[in-house]
Amino acid sequence: MTTNGTTPLLDRYQGAMVFSAIGDALGWPTEFLKPGRRAPFPLPVRDFVRWEKLVGGRWWGYRDKIAPGDYSDDTQLMLAVARCIASTGDFQPERFAYSELPLWLHYERGGGRSVKTAARTLIQRKTDWLHNFYKQVSLDYRQAGANGAAMRNLPIALASMGNETQLVRDSFFNAIITHGHPRAILGTILFGFAVQYALTDTYGTPVQMLEYLRDNIENAGRLVADDERIATWIISWEARDKAPRPSFKSLFATTRTEAHRYLDAIQVHTEGPPEAYYRFVGALAPETKGSGLSTVCSALSLFLRSNYRSDETIYTAVNLLGSDTDTIASFLGALLGARYGKSIIPKHLLEQLQDRDYLLKIASWLHAIIAEESSEIAEGQEPMAKEEAYLRIFTWEIGLHAMFWDELDIGDTLTHPTLGRGYITKREVRKINREGYIAKLIHVTFDCGQTCVFHSRVEHNERVTESLARDIEKALV
Repeated sequence: MTTNGTTPLLDRYQGAMVFSAIGDALGWPTEFLKPGRRAPFPLPVRDFVRWEKLVGGRWWGYRDKIAPGDYSDDTQLMLAVARCIASTGDFQPERFAYSELPLWLHYERGGGRSVKTAARTLIQRKTDWLHNFYKQVSLDYRQAGANGAAMRNLPIALASMGNETQLVRDSFFNAIITHGHPRAILGTILFGFAVQYALTDTYGTPVQMLEYLRDNIENAGRLVADDERIATWIISWEARDKAPRPSFKSLFATTRTEAHRYLDAIQVHTEGPPEAYYRFVGALAPETKGSGLSTVCSALSLFLRSNYRSDETIYTAVNLLGSDTDTIASFLGALLGARYGKSIIPKHLLEQLQDRDYLLKIASWLHAIIAEESSEIAEGQEPMAKEEAYLRIFTWEIGLHAMFWDELDIGDTLTHPTLGRGYITKREVRKINREGYIAKLIHVTFDCGQTCVFHSRVEHNERVTESLARDIEKALV
């Protein structure tokens, strides 16, 4: 299958998935660097680097050693979403919310507070994916407008190719599992439409792409106006407290106006340093740099001003310190890969990328859905019941504890509820400053092609602090 008689669509699907992960892996080491400060590796970054990340605070922290080409939570959750797409192309929010997301907590790398809080809140008896209204200290679900949903939405954009209603609906579902502010929802939808345009575009101009995006975000609400689940969610959103506040529809309209303003400004900032546009949308301000809208639009601005020169544009995104470098580069890589396929990806990056073959396999499967071809990957059609998912997690906890209690060694196998069979390739121990505790990191390679580092602080070699067993037990009572 080809698009407009040019690059085969399969190649574009593979390019989008792989280059997205490359952008993530390139930008992750620079995400928290500040301009003018000394970096632990040479700048500007033009290749994968080996680096260390502090996980946790002063008394609870340990050093995680990141290998060149390793990706972060952006790509981990993108793959998790892909596994929750049925062979019909429909996203299964229950499967993601009750199975993938809680289990991701065991192997997450670089996960944000909102997503991790959402994952833990889902393991409660009175919570479900459509009503995950968490509120903890400074975290409020309805104010969560960051890019944690948009960054994992690429598989939904690929699986809903040519079906605008499905794209908006499934993007909406994906977002509200973890984020409740329209910035997160609209950013997720906007990124989905941008990917779909890049997949089918051959000779379109930046003006044409921007017009396409403006029209589609303007019509997004109308496309899902009759969806009962979204209507139920909006009613719940507006009924959470008694204090007067703007209705969700009013806030959505205001945020949509903001999105139009950001898109319009892309044409104004086609010349000069890209920092000017980043500042305009707040992508360099600490309080707004992770916004679901500003990061997607920042990637769009680079995509449309670059004349599609991937080698330079991706490095621009990665080295624009003070911004959300890994997520913006991930968005940009997806757009470039969707537009030009794998051939535009620098060879030295493609060869070193973590789980490259698995990413290519997932891309081929998503393309098979659109092409209506058979595939070796097949997911169930029925929504996953919450109790079923929790029982599977509870069973998995036996294997999890066996790993951290040193009952399983290098070469031993285990079976994960979502990733399948795997074997342990490496074990590491890290000291932490809290007496009686150590951190254990266990590397596992799965037959499906994904590699993970399972981690937990362990007290006196007995209590696994990251265990979900007690939470699951309470939820099942």
